[in-house]
Amino acid sequence: MTNDELRAILTEDIENARKKMQFYREHHLAEAAHYANKLAENIELALTTLPSDDDPQID
Repeated sequence: MTNDELRAILTEDIENARKKMQFYREHHLAEAAHYANKLAENIELALTTLPSDDDPQID
C-alpha cells in the first residue's frame, strides 16, 4: 500500500468520524460526540506526519 493510498483511507476515516460526531450531537450524546471529534483530530494529526509518495526518501 502506498502512502497516498493510506492517506486517502485516513481522509475517509476523518470524514466518517466527523459524520458520527454530527449524528451524536443531533441525538444529544455529548460525550460520544466529543470522542468522535477527538478521533478525527488525532487522525488529522497523524496525516501531518505521513509523507506522500512524492517526498524524497530520507536515509
